[in-house]
Amino acid sequence: MSTMTNTVRRFVVIGSCVAMTVTGCAFQGLNSLPLPGAVGRGSDATIYHVEVANIATLESNSPVMMNDVVVGSVGRMDVKDWHANVEIRVKPGVVVPANAVASVGQTSLLGSMHLALNPPVGEQPSGTLAPGSTLSLNESSTYPSTEQTLSSLSTIVNGGGLGQIGDVIHSFNLTLSGREPQIRELLTRLDDFVGVLDAQHDDIIAAIEQLNRVASTFAGQRDVIERALKRIPPALDTLIQERPRITTALERLGDFSDTATQLVNDTQADLVRNLANLEPALKSLSDVGPDLGRSLAYATTFPYSQSLIDRAIKGDYMNLFVILDLTYPRLKRTLFAGTRWGQEDAKLVPAPGDPWYLNYSYDPLKLAGTGPPPAAPDALGVLDETPPPSGPLPLVTEPVLPISPPPAPMGAPAPVDLSASQIFAGPYGVAPAPGGGN
Repeated sequence: MSTMTNTVRRFVVIGSCVAMTVTGCAFQGLNSLPLPGAVGRGSDATIYHVEVANIATLESNSPVMMNDVVVGSVGRMDVKDWHANVEIRVKPGVVVPANAVASVGQTSLLGSMHLALNPPVGEQPSGTLAPGSTLSLNESSTYPSTEQTLSSLSTIVNGGGLGQIGDVIHSFNLTLSGREPQIRELLTRLDDFVGVLDAQHDDIIAAIEQLNRVASTFAGQRDVIERALKRIPPALDTLIQERPRITTALERLGDFSDTATQLVNDTQADLVRNLANLEPALKSLSDVGPDLGRSLAYATTFPYSQSLIDRAIKGDYMNLFVILDLTYPRLKRTLFAGTRWGQEDAKLVPAPGDPWYLNYSYDPLKLAGTGPPPAAPDALGVLDETPPPSGPLPLVTEPVLPISPPPAPMGAPAPVDLSASQIFAGPYGVAPAPGGGN
């Protein structure tokens, strides 16, 4: 009896130990244990981690594939921050690209799942993913399962309106019945229209790019546009208030336009004639165009030239050295010569074109006359200082003209006999008086 009791106690203790051991290890079935023959289960396998939002029916020991080739298996899976953290083991020698992304999908329609590591679609593999790296949620995805696909298809078929396709086809058939020529012509025009669009696709693309550039410019001027849109409504209100005056002004402008048109029509012939008469004057003005510019430039600096101003004026001052002889004897021989105030016997210099201009020669030894010499003294050496009586001056009633010499005979100039003592050319008929007089 005691032997049986001891045996029962022994089995109870062993069962309790086994239960406690199994409970502490959280046993999740045989699939949670490493299966013999699974790829990447060796001690030299490379371990990575993948964060997946939805692993569907993915289990441990599921294959890990690259380019549809099994390169490893799924290891331990747990939950981290409300998403799955999947451990994957890759056999040694397999290079995982640095730009690889993880995707969970079905291997077959029977429901077998796998995890694929491939670069994004349209990109080439680059770099090498470091061991122990983690692919984030943004680098993982899950393909729809067969159950999800069939469920979506059932929703479309049953409640998506496919039952009304027959009604749509029947109504479309009734619409086209009897209108085949018009539909054919419409299709022909649509074909031509599409052909024109295809021929202009470069221009259309360029226009869209320009529109994009304009939109970018508008986006850069957003503040200015907003300010303008805020100020435009008050301006429109002002225009609405001034609408009667604007309308009246436009009506008056129309009347003025009618009057101007009638005036131009009535004076068309005269206007054309005046323009034709202006042609010679404008042509002459264009002929003197190069000289006209220089003349206008000289008019702004009259009486000096621009070159003189550039050389004489420095800044805001000008140096000028002038000697003005305004004495009475000098004025009598120069400015007043030939007038009642000038010296009577002063020789006049002829101007070019005067009749005696060809017979004139300048004699620098003969200066302006100073009048006859004074009277000789008497025997006693006493001068007679009593002037002779003079009569009344004649009354001048006509303009006093300059004194002109007698005209020279027409023809060649008269020959002049020059002696050796005559140094300068010119008439030497009268010997010079002492003191420079004639």
